[in-house]
Amino acid sequence: MKTKMKTLAVAAGLCAASAAMAQSSVQLYGIVDVSVRSGTGFTSGYARSPANATSVASGVGPTSRWGVRGTEDLGGGLRALFNLESGINVDTGMPANAATYFDRASIVGLAGGWGTVTMGRQNTLLADSAGVADPIGLRFAGLNPNIQVTSLTGHLLGVEFGATGSSGSSNRVNNSVKYSVPVGPVMARAMYSFGEVAGSSSKLRSAGLGLDYLTPRLSLTSAVTQFRDANDRELKAGNIGASWQALPALRVMANAGYNRGETSATAVTRNRLLAVGVNYAVSPLVDVLAGYYKVDRSRTGQADDGFGRLLAFVEYKLSKRSKVYVELDTTKWKGDYGVAGGKSTSNGLSLGMTHVF
Repeated sequence: MKTKMKTLAVAAGLCAASAAMAQSSVQLYGIVDVSVRSGTGFTSGYARSPANATSVASGVGPTSRWGVRGTEDLGGGLRALFNLESGINVDTGMPANAATYFDRASIVGLAGGWGTVTMGRQNTLLADSAGVADPIGLRFAGLNPNIQVTSLTGHLLGVEFGATGSSGSSNRVNNSVKYSVPVGPVMARAMYSFGEVAGSSSKLRSAGLGLDYLTPRLSLTSAVTQFRDANDRELKAGNIGASWQALPALRVMANAGYNRGETSATAVTRNRLLAVGVNYAVSPLVDVLAGYYKVDRSRTGQADDGFGRLLAFVEYKLSKRSKVYVELDTTKWKGDYGVAGGKSTSNGLSLGMTHVF
């Protein structure tokens, strides 16, 4: 009898453990993207140049990355969640950010009917907004102006705005709290990042608001964010955009981004971006994505400059997880943007493959 009772107790324990495991999930995921690229008037790092370059490149398509994410059902509609994500340079096998291992995401949070709150290092609301309306779906991070200019991934200001650990990028911030709440098709967001500078509550902090309307046919997006540097100077940035399913096989997208940064006590840099493009499903296996981006920059005491850039992808799906693509880009430079003495027009061609796991 005792043996039978022990057996029943062990079986009950195993059932309880199985039920608990069924309420939790952990997923290893990632994207591996690599291509062979030839550029005229570009360096291998996609900067304007008087020379040409041929290279093996990571992330011409979607950015290569790996991560772990998970959720736990806490009951009553409440969930715990986490996400750790790191960028990869597939061409060298090195982390994309040598100084910050989980550079793309390092968060934990709670979600329920009242919305979702996450804390840690995460995308700003500008980066979230740019992803809704970017014509090429945030591909080619090194050359996509919506990523570089609108999301502030490469703002070229030479100042750390927000708690980012970088003087060249403000698309992700540390020490942050983000709250998102859906009301039907409307998604409202708010975000605050603590600067954590001793003796100051404002230095290196950032704060933003976002509002989206998201449906399969039409999506509208908007976001604004204010950043501070270690001298309490300001960077203000915003984005508005739209994505419209005009035909079953055709989606049209457009957005406008803006930022203004105080780079010294007397100098200000302004960037304005306009983008428009399309996604067209030629067949179930072939997609064409194309976007035109116009960037205008003004700086105190310097001549205005900027560029116009066309980016296009033709993708062929080998399976649900694997595709090959051809990428084409051409850039017409205005003034000395990037470097004096560079070619007035730069062009690029990439042949690549993406695998998602």
